[in-house]
Amino acid sequence: MKQVINCYICGVCFVMLFVSCKGVIKLPENMTIPAVYAFGDSIVDQGNNNLIKTLIYCNFLPYGQDFPGGFPSGRFTNGKTPPDLIAEELGIKDLIPAYSDKNLTAQDLPTGVSFASGGCGYDPQTSKIVAVTSLSDQLGHFKEYIGKLKGAVGEEGTNKILKEGLFLVVAGSDDLANTYFTVGIRRMQYDISSYADLLVASASDFIQEIYKLGARRIAVFSIPPIGCLPSQRTLAGGSKRDCADNYNKAAQLVNSKLSLQLLNLNNTTLPQSRVVYIDVYNPLLDLILHPQNYGFEVSDKGCCGSGNIEVTTLCNKYSGTCGNVSNYIFWDSYHPTEGAYKVLVDHIIHKYIESFVNLFKPLLFLCLATFLVAHNAAINLHKNTTIPAFIVFGDSVVDTGNNNYLKTIIKVNYPPYGQDFVGGRPTGRFSDGKVPSDLIAEELGIKELLPAYLDPNLQDDDLLTGVNFASGGSGFDPLTSNVVSVLSLWDQLEMFKDYIRKVEEMVGQERTSALLSKSLFAVVSGSNDVTNTYFGAVSLRKSQYDVPAYADLLVSYASALVQDLYKLGARRMGVFGLAPLGCLPSQRSLKGGAERKCVDLYNDFAEMFNQKLFVELRSLNARYPEATLIYVDIYNLPLDLIRYPQKYGFKVSDKGCCGTGTIEVAFLCKYTCWNASDYVFWDSFHLTEKAYRLLVHQILTTTIHNFLS
Repeated sequence: MKQVINCYICGVCFVMLFVSCKGVIKLPENMTIPAVYAFGDSIVDQGNNNLIKTLIYCNFLPYGQDFPGGFPSGRFTNGKTPPDLIAEELGIKDLIPAYSDKNLTAQDLPTGVSFASGGCGYDPQTSKIVAVTSLSDQLGHFKEYIGKLKGAVGEEGTNKILKEGLFLVVAGSDDLANTYFTVGIRRMQYDISSYADLLVASASDFIQEIYKLGARRIAVFSIPPIGCLPSQRTLAGGSKRDCADNYNKAAQLVNSKLSLQLLNLNNTTLPQSRVVYIDVYNPLLDLILHPQNYGFEVSDKGCCGSGNIEVTTLCNKYSGTCGNVSNYIFWDSYHPTEGAYKVLVDHIIHKYIESFVNLFKPLLFLCLATFLVAHNAAINLHKNTTIPAFIVFGDSVVDTGNNNYLKTIIKVNYPPYGQDFVGGRPTGRFSDGKVPSDLIAEELGIKELLPAYLDPNLQDDDLLTGVNFASGGSGFDPLTSNVVSVLSLWDQLEMFKDYIRKVEEMVGQERTSALLSKSLFAVVSGSNDVTNTYFGAVSLRKSQYDVPAYADLLVSYASALVQDLYKLGARRMGVFGLAPLGCLPSQRSLKGGAERKCVDLYNDFAEMFNQKLFVELRSLNARYPEATLIYVDIYNLPLDLIRYPQKYGFKVSDKGCCGTGTIEVAFLCKYTCWNASDYVFWDSFHLTEKAYRLLVHQILTTTIHNFLS
């Protein structure tokens, strides 16, 4: 991924208004979404499978029992599906018909149709297994449709409808759930990472094909948490029917690679388009984990039959259904109910719809939010939307020099640290150059460097645009910082209180409160807790906590910090998850064996913590509606970067640039490699500035709009 995206984001704050009384998104007079199109699998199949010879169909009761007229239309749920609901909210029409529907008329064509086929996937093998319509065949139907549309509205009208229409691409679940895991025919050929690459390459090719045919607004849905589907719980979740982690991890891997590929398509391949990655993994997972928060009661079983395994022909008039479908997230063992779809579609509409409004500015921020200036890589905010300051708490990943002023061995204010920093000087940053604190402030257009709060050269003016309280070696667990005599997060919190007093003296209490409420806060911590305090040589916490309990302890500390910051005035907070710690060069050397492999135990801990943190932040968001608390994923992209460095312009990812690259960090870092830009890691624990830039840019392009909506 390039360090700079050549794109601009529309600043049309007024473009869309949700009218709650009608549930319709209204566009300005000069902007339209005239049609909705769907390609993919059973989530968006409106009945195309009714007319093909396959077992993957459902034009019989109880399917469609809550559809208008109680009619089983071939939709894989009890009522309407996402294409219907999206078209309805956009005010286009109540139902999106199947392209193969014998009752389809010329009047139906200009407002959109579905070409999707239940059981289809990005992998052509997936549709072959169950004899359904592949994406390639759906593309053929789309070409045929274009010919018919030209006959109805002319070539100019057709081009306008295709350019302004919304295209939904929904696939991948069947590839993983069926072709890879259940049938297993691809496991002999691919490991999961290479299979993910196959799926993403196929998705990319398909998107480019529909672009060539006129599509410009393309919504590409992520793979959901398929391990938590009732069917996969039954097949792979053990006696307790837990969510199948291997399925969910596979989905997350594909999603991470897919989101990056879509960024690349927007930036380099598809001019004047909007190809938007739609995250359905996290909102559906939250719905499953906390059904009561959304008015549901049952999330581990479907309404049809036993709810454990019944889908398509197994869900029939003899299976029986639950007493009240509105209590269920899932209709059968694989597909959500109309009620659950409505929750998800409402989320999608409000989070993403503005991304499609202005076709002349590609990519993925909400229009209300930002545009990226290519010549200086700064995200400039709309005049009515501001992020006046950036304020950071955490550890060495974001410490910009606070440890220089502490009595600790955890400091790096000496060469070769800082060799690629401005002026080639060591500043106390744990890298060869800038660190994420600086890079985020730079891309947001706030300032080039984020100063350490303890820097004696700190000026009053610096306070108004943000400072850094982070301290290398700290963690969520107070014991972590005590061991190496650095600032704990609670020490950092006390410094923040002192900062507030100084700002109030400068601009008054009212302006300070306004400043804090609009500023962006980042919390980056936890790595040292895992690698040092828990799994380190001394293992200070192992005798007190097992792995899940220690993860819970860390999340409780993170939650307490977030709530304390909220009480002090912070409202926009990004809390970073853990990276794939088992793949750090130091951990490979210490626990990766003779081959220095990634340490699965550490990575599994990171993933467990990340999931728990995500859930806790969701809960806090519900508790504090005035706040925007965002979980920031730094696990998936770094993992892909480490596995496939060449894809991102690097050569070495299992060693650091400093010393042998296997163990050197801080005072052990004496000499360096020839070219740091070839390396993902600077020392055995921290990334190079080049790698940090890549990660920061991805974080901002996928999360910054959340803080501005």
